Amino acid sequence: MYAREMWPWALLGMACGLVEGGTVAVLVKKGFAGLVTPHAVNFAVAIVSGAPALANISSFAWANLAHGRARVGVLASLQAAFAIAVGLIALAPVASGGLALTLCAVVAARVLWAGILTVRAAVWSANYPRHVMARVTSRIVMASSLGIALVALLAGWILDVQARSARWLYLFAACSGLLAAFLYRSVRVRREYQLLAAEAEIGLTTSAFSLSMFRQILREDASFRSYMFWMSLYGSGNLMMTAQLVVLFSDRLQLGGLRQILLLTVVPLLLMPLFLPAWARLFDRGHIIEYRSRQCWALVAAIVFLTVGVMLKAQWLLWPGAVLIGVSYAGANLGWNLGHNDFASPGRAQHYMGVHVTLTGVRGLIAPPVGMACYELLIWRWPDAGAIAMLLPLGLVTAGALGFVKMRNEARESPART
Repeated sequence: MYAREMWPWALLGMACGLVEGGTVAVLVKKGFAGLVTPHAVNFAVAIVSGAPALANISSFAWANLAHGRARVGVLASLQAAFAIAVGLIALAPVASGGLALTLCAVVAARVLWAGILTVRAAVWSANYPRHVMARVTSRIVMASSLGIALVALLAGWILDVQARSARWLYLFAACSGLLAAFLYRSVRVRREYQLLAAEAEIGLTTSAFSLSMFRQILREDASFRSYMFWMSLYGSGNLMMTAQLVVLFSDRLQLGGLRQILLLTVVPLLLMPLFLPAWARLFDRGHIIEYRSRQCWALVAAIVFLTVGVMLKAQWLLWPGAVLIGVSYAGANLGWNLGHNDFASPGRAQHYMGVHVTLTGVRGLIAPPVGMACYELLIWRWPDAGAIAMLLPLGLVTAGALGFVKMRNEARESPART
């Protein structure tokens, strides 16, 4: 199954790369500059950069939709719909109205991608045992990440040559996604007949993810509740960072589109394959709390470099920051996709994932606009003080990292909690 999944996810990575937070934010910032007011463009940047997280609010609905259905068929359909949504962005007119169409298409594509990730989690849990899951899935993630990085690099180059032409890349990405959906139909789920029989027996009413189940899981599982709290602080800072950096790179440092995408997308994603195996070995050795208490500090260090680099206009500091983002994201990807399994009892992994992704969606809805409002308020009061806004995501990420360390220490003192 691993061999059959590699090419579809690599091709989907090329479609996903153009609606990935950092890349699409730069495309919006550069593509619509001068067509609408700078403040409107900046908040549009915040929306599209947060769209990957925002769309996760819909994940519980996708989980319920997949209940009792063959997972591969559902996934292939979602992949095809996602590819079509990505292709619609190419049709946005080069005018102020095109910004609204672009925002709608990006959000729709990310909502569909949230469904893909939700259903995919069940496929991976069924196909790959826990002791090798991180290593196997990390290789699939690497293939997808390389696709994202390659199409992002191409987009950055086109932005600097002819910014208005970059949108036609979306048609190419859509074709790649449709091919991926076709190829994915050859994938099978191990013992899926048992899974479907069990779901048919308990029915949707019992197993469906809902708001009441969301509250029940957080109320009854104190350890998972604490993990979600610190994850919310950590993730909010991460989501704020991207939108602020796109605006600061353009308005304060006057960086071109290619350099921005290199810093925010290409360098981190190309480095992920180098660091994923090491993070996977660490993940496979212990509980997610132990893992997060170490992995999270890479992002803290990255934001320190980026914040100082932007404040001092020292562009050379941005590159070690981009490298550390790659180190951090390589580990965070595994933690985000698989970490909930260490809290969930048998048969409840999808429900715990539903809680996780729903809270991620809430962060995506709130954090990027709040971070951009902080930036806009600062430049309104002090025109050259926008870089100070970076202290907010830095503080949130650091608080989350300290929270994971606190959980780790408590778990070591009382192992029964994990």
